[in-house]
Amino acid sequence: MSVSGRLTVTFLVLVALSVAAFAAAGWASRTPQVHAARMLQALRDGDAEAALGWVDVPGVAASVVEVLEEEWVQARAGDPSRYVASPLVRPLLHGVFGLARGQIQRRVEEELRTLLRRVAEGHPDAPVQLPRWGGLPVSLAAVLWFADVQWLSPDRVRLSAGPADRPWLRVEMAWRTDRWVVVAADREWVAALVRPRLVRPEASPPRSPEP
Repeated sequence: MSVSGRLTVTFLVLVALSVAAFAAAGWASRTPQVHAARMLQALRDGDAEAALGWVDVPGVAASVVEVLEEEWVQARAGDPSRYVASPLVRPLLHGVFGLARGQIQRRVEEELRTLLRRVAEGHPDAPVQLPRWGGLPVSLAAVLWFADVQWLSPDRVRLSAGPADRPWLRVEMAWRTDRWVVVAADREWVAALVRPRLVRPEASPPRSPEP
């Protein structure tokens, strides 16, 4: 093969590698891990408003309220196998909770925004203190190391961080226009957090107090 021929082949190989690299970079930029890392970086930069761009606050709050209702009703209605009146009391309890659902929804939304702002600001009472050094590569490394992504559908995933049996965080993310957004909290994860705080009936029949 002549020199010009070898140069042509080399040029074509470089072009192919460049195209593949750009394609891989484009694919990687659309992965949930990258967008989770960008949200984490916004928090580490102290930019709560940017971090909120990756969170559907009303959607997450609604998923939390739904679990709160089920756990609250279960805690007061009791086990149907133990209490005959439990199936009869449940609709009443759902109705009572429904009267306050709007107020509870707004309160949960407010608390979610406050929580993210406290984390971003490094407030002393924030549930986690994030390191501020390293930039996006450190945030991406943290997500890849600590987070696990389970695909629920082509445009929805479940992201868990921490030990599998006791995760620090478990949420669902969905693709929205140009980014992966946190749209819901995992039901089982939320239930595990709120259940110990609810008093379950042990020896007394079900009752229907105010929420």
